[in-house]
Amino acid sequence: MTAIKKLIQEYGNPLEWNSATRAALLLCMTLAAHMQYVLWCYYQASDLSPEINKEYVNIALFEDQQLYLNSILLFSVSLLLLVLSFRKRFPDSEIYEHVASQYYSFTLLYFSYFVGTLHIATGVVLAGAPVVGFILFNRRAVLLAFGVSLIGQGVISYATTTGELPYAPLVKNLQGSDGALSLFWMETMYFFAAPHLTILLLFAYHVLTQWRRREYEVRLLSLTDPLTQLSNRRSILSNLNHEHERSSRYGPSLSLLLIDLDHFKKVNDTWGHPAGDQVLVEASKALKSGVRQNDHVGRYGGEEFLVLLPGTDTEGAYRLAERCRQQLEALDIDIGGGKTIKITGSIGLFCNEKDRSVSADKMLHNSDEALYKAKDSGRNCVIRG
Repeated sequence: MTAIKKLIQEYGNPLEWNSATRAALLLCMTLAAHMQYVLWCYYQASDLSPEINKEYVNIALFEDQQLYLNSILLFSVSLLLLVLSFRKRFPDSEIYEHVASQYYSFTLLYFSYFVGTLHIATGVVLAGAPVVGFILFNRRAVLLAFGVSLIGQGVISYATTTGELPYAPLVKNLQGSDGALSLFWMETMYFFAAPHLTILLLFAYHVLTQWRRREYEVRLLSLTDPLTQLSNRRSILSNLNHEHERSSRYGPSLSLLLIDLDHFKKVNDTWGHPAGDQVLVEASKALKSGVRQNDHVGRYGGEEFLVLLPGTDTEGAYRLAERCRQQLEALDIDIGGGKTIKITGSIGLFCNEKDRSVSADKMLHNSDEALYKAKDSGRNCVIRG
């Protein structure tokens, strides 16, 4: 996992890589798989390998195929270097992904024939590679490579049932005389499967983590006002409906504060919209700090804010509204150049403590009427609806 994090830090999120970089990644994985198979064969054929291992491995077949295996390794390195050399000139060509996918498919099909098409590593690749491939790579390239692999596996497997091809020609004594599976081949199967399984799991885990993060960010953006970082109109109204339903069903009173910044148009006309934005940001912070943790503050529209106070009666809501009004009045908003702006806010308050059946829309309407009375009363005050 640490290696993947370092890779992401250096090259960015794999989901955002160009085609050439993705193809290079797949070719690196392919080269690693090839090296695993080839080096294992060299080890089994060498004097370093225990003599008893040679009873389970067809060394003669390896020696016969040695030139092809070395050629595959050399070609894998050459293909990787070729993609890397053209990556900057043609970064987004789908050809890279088609070539890398098909090469991955054909060469692993070749190796799976020697160790058996029913080998656990073959199953891991057939099941896992397309899933990760559809997420990271061009879908047409993955579909074509998967189709070729599936057909190839089927043809080879069928040929072994008819005797036209030997099954797993590299394998000797897969089962003992008592019919038990050879411990050597059981360990070898997992040895070949482990890298594929590890890489596929790590990338699947990373990709799903990125998706969850993106989904959370998109959801957050859809519910948050980008300027003030408060709940946007859609979100605060959704919270209102939820709190209203809870209040109607279970009894705790619900209070609303509808707050309008006084003479905000004059701020924009005098100091410009950047100053107006700064005023909205600082006012939002003041309102957020003036309420409790379980209260909701949202930008209702323009310079208007809606505050939901669950479980709060009229008197409690009035005290909170006064605190918010005082915090707005106490602001000295620095707009640069040694200049500051003072603001005030008018607040309309409504609580459903006397009638829980009042609808959410009616509560908003009553809060709005109270807000207009606050403006008509000279502004910078709280009026109960």
